[in-house]
Amino acid sequence: MKDPNKLYTLITGASTGLGKAFAKECAQRNMNLILVSLPNENLTGLCEELRQTYQVNVFCKETNLTSRQAVLDFSNWVLENFHVNILINNAGIGGTQSFVNSETDYLDDMIQLNIRAMTLLTRLILPELKRHSTANILNVSSLAAFSPVPYKTIYPATKAFVHHFTRGLEAELQDSNVQVSVLNP
Repeated sequence: MKDPNKLYTLITGASTGLGKAFAKECAQRNMNLILVSLPNENLTGLCEELRQTYQVNVFCKETNLTSRQAVLDFSNWVLENFHVNILINNAGIGGTQSFVNSETDYLDDMIQLNIRAMTLLTRLILPELKRHSTANILNVSSLAAFSPVPYKTIYPATKAFVHHFTRGLEAELQDSNVQVSVLNP
């Protein structure tokens, strides 16, 4: 049963890099967390470390968000169990290789994670965010969103989507309780 007095920050791609840094920063600020990452990336270890070090509630889920069904299942689990007032869409993949030599599964996974998972998760969690007096969405894009990058052809295109999607959603929600931001590291 959901505890109405506990709010959670949901962070995707939380096991490494920016996602891990976001998780640590939020835990330091006494924020309860829901962290998600791919399986076998030691997410459980990070969750235990954050629980013990910062005395916050931390829940972890390992799943592959390139799967549409995984996004739907994960969203359902979150909505059934938690009150979320912050969503940080950080999960993303990229790489360097020529477009013509890229495997189609690699390209498809990048598009599915960087675009579809972020879009669907935002859409599915947004009604929950709107239930709170203040809520936030932070989508992680990239400076690559502003310029084509040879040998990373799909990555900057997906990050351009994230940037423009976020700006459009920000305008759409400007008179609501949900603040929307994009980060372009």
